[in-house]
Amino acid sequence: MKQKTKLENSRLDHLKKEYDVLIIGGGITGANVLWDATLRGYNCLLVEKNDYASGTSQATSKLIHGGLRYLKNFEFGLVRESLSERRYLAKISPHAVRPMGFIIPIRSLFQRIQLFLGMELYNLLSFDRNNEIDPDVQLPKYRWNSLSETIYKVIGLGRKSLKGSFQYYDYANPNPEKHTTEFILSAKEKGAHAFNYLAVTTLKKQNSGGYTIGLTDQITGKKVLISANVVVNSAGPWADVIESMAGISAEKKLVRSKGIHAVVRNICGNECVVLSKRDGSHLFVIPWRGKTIIGTTDTAYEDDPDKFKVKQSEIIDLIDEVNYSFGFAKLTLKDVDYYYGGLRPLVEDPGSTEGTYSASRKSEIFHYEKEGFPGFFSALGGKYTTSRAVAESLVNAIDIFVRGNETLCVTKFTPLLGGRYQNLKELVNEIQFKFPHVPGVKIETLVRRYGSTTWRILQGKGLDTYRIPNGELYYEDEVEYVVLHEDIQHLTDFYFRRSGVGTVGKLETAERIRLEKKIAKLLGWNIDRLKEESKKVDERYMWYVD
Repeated sequence: MKQKTKLENSRLDHLKKEYDVLIIGGGITGANVLWDATLRGYNCLLVEKNDYASGTSQATSKLIHGGLRYLKNFEFGLVRESLSERRYLAKISPHAVRPMGFIIPIRSLFQRIQLFLGMELYNLLSFDRNNEIDPDVQLPKYRWNSLSETIYKVIGLGRKSLKGSFQYYDYANPNPEKHTTEFILSAKEKGAHAFNYLAVTTLKKQNSGGYTIGLTDQITGKKVLISANVVVNSAGPWADVIESMAGISAEKKLVRSKGIHAVVRNICGNECVVLSKRDGSHLFVIPWRGKTIIGTTDTAYEDDPDKFKVKQSEIIDLIDEVNYSFGFAKLTLKDVDYYYGGLRPLVEDPGSTEGTYSASRKSEIFHYEKEGFPGFFSALGGKYTTSRAVAESLVNAIDIFVRGNETLCVTKFTPLLGGRYQNLKELVNEIQFKFPHVPGVKIETLVRRYGSTTWRILQGKGLDTYRIPNGELYYEDEVEYVVLHEDIQHLTDFYFRRSGVGTVGKLETAERIRLEKKIAKLLGWNIDRLKEESKKVDERYMWYVD
């Protein structure tokens, strides 16, 4: 029998019997719905059967982007929406975004003219991109790089017929798992309830209205029943599983598209390079925390979403594509320090024949009232960047259903926990003034990771540091804060989804032992429990050999 700590046994003690809104799924969509509905005064519960952001939300290219490629399909509305949402995210969580240059190599005059028009249009659609944005994260206008500038900036680029490149700017989002969780933690601070590792096992409509939901705690095995007036299904690739559990047969089909990324040694400069694959789709080579992320792939996935795994052959194919169009890299499997993958939930119209790469990233919101399920909503499709807008539309629909009219949505300008500052430099100075004994480099590192949450982290008294494979330092007081305040149930939650400590590759043994002992002590784990948790971390670095 596995050890259960006092913390774990009491974690559901504050669960209520009744909620206004139950949100199923702790990815970026569910997190945004929880935040919005909580700010509008609903009494909400979010449940996630694994860890927050452990599905599709951890599988992004770590970018907040306007979707330049959607201009090709004339989806101007989608691009404008994405660009507005990009700005709102920079406004409410400036600590979670970084300006990033994207370089698109040009190899013909036609391509140059076509892309010049695209750049002008993109620039026009993002006319307000720097309105009320922290100077630290403002985005410059696009530029043209001459042939020599392009070669200087992107050493490994094939030079055959190269004319130069366009460089435009979007945001990098270095830790989307953390960012997703921050929406949830911000809502909890305002009174919402949220639990990871709490699975929905039954879902029944009540005759009197509302729903009865059976929940099972994946950690203790405890089962509970709750009721909710409104159910929001934001389970992403599992959304159709939840619908059929409730007895709903949906007319639109959920299609799952599989995407994988690999974290490899540093093979690029400071800008992201957009490469064309042999099949005409795009590939990113993204600078990230001293490493490079390569991705993504886009293949239809037919299997059970619970059986998802990343195969060695897929990683080899991805490496081959990069080596083909970025010859200088010469990557092998030995260069892969970490990999990740996930399923994009795309909504397909019945009878559609287009592939998953061309399928629209539009989101769709369904209210199954006509099917006899009033108050049951599903949010399908969509992408990370526009999830705030999806949540706004969904909570508007809940408002109309419950209150008869829409109330004010304030998520465009209400900062998240770490985003409560206007200017990074001022924040650093204020914190330095309040904590004169803390070294400046530590304050700056923490502020870039956590924004205004740094005030809380520095209340800790930790003095130790841990060095991770890319050379970054992590501080004992930030480890303490994350472990005790961010719903860490397993070691993997800490390594791969909250802190980002494990996502750049395996830690050296000595550092790892010190770090894990510290975490075990904070969470009250015995030696056996720690061994078991540590083994799970090791497994995360192995891919499936097919």
